[in-house]
Amino acid sequence: MEKEKKIFRIEVADKFPSSQEYLESLLKRSKIKAKIRKSVFYKIETQNYMGNALELGKLFTDPVLQDFYTGPYSIEDEIEGALTVGFLPGVTDNTGRALEEALQLEGVSTTCFSGEIYFIHGMEGVATEAFEVLKSEVGNGLIQEVSFIDKKSLLRGDRFNEIKLPTVNIEHEEIAETIDFNISDDELLNLSKERCLALNLEELKAIQSHYEDTSVKERRKALGLTEKPTDVEIEVLAQTWSEHCKHKIFAAKIDYTNAVTQETETIDSLYKTFIKKATKEIEEQGVDWLISVFSDNAGIVRFDSKIDLCIKVETHNSPSALDPYGGAITGILGVNRDILGCGLGAKPIANTDVFCFASTELPKKVDPLKLPLGLMEPKKLLRGVHKGVEDGGNKSGIPTINGAIVFDLDFAGKPLVFCGTVGTLPQKLSDGREGKEKGAKTGDQIFVLGGAVGADGIHGATFSSMELNEDSPATAVQIGDPITQKRVMDFLLKARDKGLYTCVTDNGAGGISSSIGEMAELTGGANIDLDKHPRKYPGLSPWEIMISESQERMTVAVDPKNKEEFQNLAVSSGVDASCLGEFTDSGGLDIFYKEKRVAWLPMKFLHEGVPTLKLKAIGNKESSYQSWIKVPKKEIPKSYNDILLALLNSENISSKEYWVRQYDHEVQGATIGKPFPGVNGITPGDSGCIDLEIHGGESNSMIAVGCGLAPRWSIKDANLMAKLAVDEAVRNVVASGVNPEKICLLDNFCWPDPVVSEKNPYGEEKLGQLVDSCKGLYEICKLYKTPLVSGKDSMKNDFRGKNRAGEDLTISIKPTLLVTAMGHGKKTNIKRSSVSQGVFKFYHFGKPQLSLQNSECHEIFGDQILEKGVVSLDKSIVDFKDWDFKECLKQYMGLYQLIEKGLIANVHDISDGGLLCALSEMLFDHGLGFSGTLPENLITLFGEGPGQFVVSIEKRFEAEFERFCSEVGISFKELGSSNDSGRCSFYGTEKTEIQIDELLESWQRDWS
Repeated sequence: MEKEKKIFRIEVADKFPSSQEYLESLLKRSKIKAKIRKSVFYKIETQNYMGNALELGKLFTDPVLQDFYTGPYSIEDEIEGALTVGFLPGVTDNTGRALEEALQLEGVSTTCFSGEIYFIHGMEGVATEAFEVLKSEVGNGLIQEVSFIDKKSLLRGDRFNEIKLPTVNIEHEEIAETIDFNISDDELLNLSKERCLALNLEELKAIQSHYEDTSVKERRKALGLTEKPTDVEIEVLAQTWSEHCKHKIFAAKIDYTNAVTQETETIDSLYKTFIKKATKEIEEQGVDWLISVFSDNAGIVRFDSKIDLCIKVETHNSPSALDPYGGAITGILGVNRDILGCGLGAKPIANTDVFCFASTELPKKVDPLKLPLGLMEPKKLLRGVHKGVEDGGNKSGIPTINGAIVFDLDFAGKPLVFCGTVGTLPQKLSDGREGKEKGAKTGDQIFVLGGAVGADGIHGATFSSMELNEDSPATAVQIGDPITQKRVMDFLLKARDKGLYTCVTDNGAGGISSSIGEMAELTGGANIDLDKHPRKYPGLSPWEIMISESQERMTVAVDPKNKEEFQNLAVSSGVDASCLGEFTDSGGLDIFYKEKRVAWLPMKFLHEGVPTLKLKAIGNKESSYQSWIKVPKKEIPKSYNDILLALLNSENISSKEYWVRQYDHEVQGATIGKPFPGVNGITPGDSGCIDLEIHGGESNSMIAVGCGLAPRWSIKDANLMAKLAVDEAVRNVVASGVNPEKICLLDNFCWPDPVVSEKNPYGEEKLGQLVDSCKGLYEICKLYKTPLVSGKDSMKNDFRGKNRAGEDLTISIKPTLLVTAMGHGKKTNIKRSSVSQGVFKFYHFGKPQLSLQNSECHEIFGDQILEKGVVSLDKSIVDFKDWDFKECLKQYMGLYQLIEKGLIANVHDISDGGLLCALSEMLFDHGLGFSGTLPENLITLFGEGPGQFVVSIEKRFEAEFERFCSEVGISFKELGSSNDSGRCSFYGTEKTEIQIDELLESWQRDWS
C-alpha cells in the first residue's frame, strides 16, 4: 500500500536581500511608500518522512539563513501583503533539485519546488498598488507565476495549509501524426509559421518534392510508413535546415554589386570564399599549429608541445531576450558542452563573455511610450543575463577570465549575448588514439547522458533563426542546471581516459535530432527508439522528444564491448545514461517510438537536400539605415578635464568591476592574467591569461584571450569594421605579452535580416554590409597571419512589433562582428596594464591613426565634436580612409620584441575614449600622479583607431627603447612621467591639472 504523501511549505528568511533597495526605489518613483523584505520558500512533497515541517526545516537551515517559518505570522509583523514568485510547471528549478539531493542525503525522499516571497510593509492598502508596480519586475511571465497574497490570507497562514504543487499536464496523444504536404504555396507558408519551422517556400517545396518522389514512396511503403511525412520527419528537417544549424546565408550564392564602381561579382558561399579560404591560405604560408578547424564543435590548435587547445564562442540572443537568466545560463553551459564534445572530449578551463545592450538609462532618456512593447528594459536584461552566465560558469567550476559589455541604442530590440569557452585536449590518449579523433562505428551503441527532456527548448534552433516578435514561442526558453552538467563533464573525462567511447558531441540546438543526426554521418545511419529517452513528465509527442533542447545532455557512441563498464561508471558518477539505439550504415535515420517506426529520413536528403539560397547584395556604400530613436547629445564642455570626466563615467568606458567581481576568476588555480591585474585590483586588464603548465602544458607556457568589436563602424564602412574588430582583439592579447605569430581567431557575426522581403526592403544593403565585412575579415587575417579556427553566425537580429503607444516599431541591431583572439606566449613575458609605484616614463607607441568619427566621444557629444575636432586636427594623423594596418602589424611585432628584451614595464592598449582614458586607467591602481606635455587637440587626446598603446618604461631603459624603435621604424612619442603626487598635470598652451582621485571617482560608476 502506498504511503501517505505529506506536503510541507517552509519559508526561510533571506539575510541578504540584494534586490530590496532596488524594488523600494521603484515603488518610491510611483509615489508608494513601503518596505520590502525578501525570503525564499520551499514546497516539499514526501512519502517517507514521518516528522513535521518544523523538524524538516532544521535539516537544511544554516547559521546564515536560520530564521524559518512553518505557520501563520503574527500581527506584530505589520505585513500588508506579499508577492510570491514560483516557476511554472515544467520549468527547471535548480534550487528545488539541490534541496531534493540534500534531503536525500538525510534519507528523506522528496519532490521539492522553490520560490521567492516579497513581504510588503507599509500603510494599509499599499500592498495591492505595490503588487501592480513590482509583478513584472520580480518575475518573468514566460517561466514564472507571480501571485499576490493579501494580509488576511497571510495572517491565516493558508499558504502553509493549502499547498498546490506545480504539475505538468499535457493534453495530447503521444503519437506521431502525418502532415499533408500536398497543399498550395500559401498553405505551406502558413504551416511553416504555425509550427515555427522557419522554412522558406523553396525549402518547403523541396520537402514536398522529396515526398512525391516515386522511389521515396516505395521505400516508405516497404518500411510501413505512409506517403505523407510524419511530424517527426518535418520537425527534424526544419531543425537540420534551420539558419542556426545550416548557416544558409553564409552558404548562399550572392550576386554582389559594388555601389561605387558598379562592378559585379558572384560569390558562391561567403564561408568558403572568405572565412575558410583565409585560414587555408595562411596554413599554406607556413602556420603549422592548426589541428582541426571548422569541422568539429570547436577549433583545435597546438600552441604547446604537450597539450592541444580548443576554443569556441556561441551566441544566445533570442532566448536571452525572452528570459535573460535562462537564455544566458543555457548559452554558457551550451558552449561548455561544445568544448566537452570537441574531439574525444576536452576539459573546459576558461570562459569568456561579451554582452551588447541598449543603455541602462534608456527609460530616462526617451519618452517611455516610445519603448518597445513586451520587451524588458535594458537594466533588467543586463541583470538577468549576467546572473545566468555567472551561475553557469561559477557552479561549473570554470573561471571567467575575459569579456566586455557594450552599450548602444540599437541593441534595444535584441540583446547580443556571446559566451565562449577554452578547453584542453590530450594530444594522445592512453590507448593511442589522437585526442582530436571522432571514430563512431557501425554497431556502436547510442547513449544520451545527463537528463530528461521536456517541452522547454522546443523550437530553439528554428526560433533562433527568426526575428523577435509578439508570437515568439515560450517553449524556446530553457534553464540550465550547472551541477548536473558538472557531473556529466567529470564522468565523460573519466570515460574518455578509460577509452570507453568512440565519439562524443553535445546536444545543442535541436537536441538529439542534431547530435545523433550529425554523428550518424560518420557511419551512414542510425536506429533509435525515442521511448527509451527519459522524460520529465508524460504527454510529450515523439517529435517533441526528438527536438527538445532540454539541457545538460551529451550524446556518445559506445562500442558494445564497453557498454556495461560505461553504464556502471555512469551510475557511480551519479549520471543518467540511456541507450537509445545504435549507429548503422543503412543510409537513413530510422526513428521509432514504442517499437513503431515514426520517421525515416535518408541521410543525404537530411544533410544535403536544403536548397542553396540565391541572394542579391549591394555593398561598398554608406548605409541609409537610421536608428529607431534619437537621444539628445550632451553639450561639449569647455575644458578637456570635463570631457575626460564625462568619458570615464560613460557606460562603455566606466569600470565594470561591479559585474566582473561576481564571476569566479580563480577556480582551477591557473588564472595568471586577471580582469583587474594590479596589486590593488583597480586597473582593467587587456586580456585574460591562463597558465598552461597547471593544465599539463609546458613549464613557461600561457595563453591570453581577448576580444574586439566595432559595431558603430558597420554603418559607415563594414569592411573597416571587420578590420577594427580583428585589430582590437589582436591588440588585446599582444598587450599581455603574446607572440603575434601564434594567434588564432574566432568570428561571430550577428546581423540584422539580410534577406529582402516586404517588411525588410533594405535587405540587399544589409547583405552588402555582410559581404564587405567578410572581405575585410579575409584581408586583415591574411595580413596578420591570424587563422580563423571556429565561428558562428546569428542572422535576423531584429524586433518587429509595437511601442508602448501602440505604434508599429522595428529595431534592428547594427551589424556586429565579434572577434575573439587566443594567443600563446611565455609566462615570463606577461605584462600588466597597471603601473606600480615609482617614476616611469610614458610613451604613445604606434603610428597615430585616429579619428573622432564613431568614437565614444562622438557617441556622447554628437556631430558637434567632429566639427570641433577638425579645427584642432593634428596634421600628422591620417584620415580613417587611409589607415595602414601593415603599420599596426609592424608595431605588434616590435612590441613583442621589446617585451622579450625586458624593456617594457607596462602596456595598455588605447581603445574606447582614446589616449587620456587609457593613461588614466594605468594610473588608477596606485593613485599615481602624472606630469607631461600633451598636444592640445581633441583627436590626439580622445580619438580612437587601430594599433595604439601607452607603454611605461623604467628610466634605465629609455635610451635603449627609443633606439630600438628608431632602428625598426616604429612610431613613438614621449608623453611624460608618473609620480607620487596623485595629481595629473598636462602642459600645453596652458597648464591643466586634475586629481587622479577625481578621475577615479568618475570612472567607478555605481551600477548597483
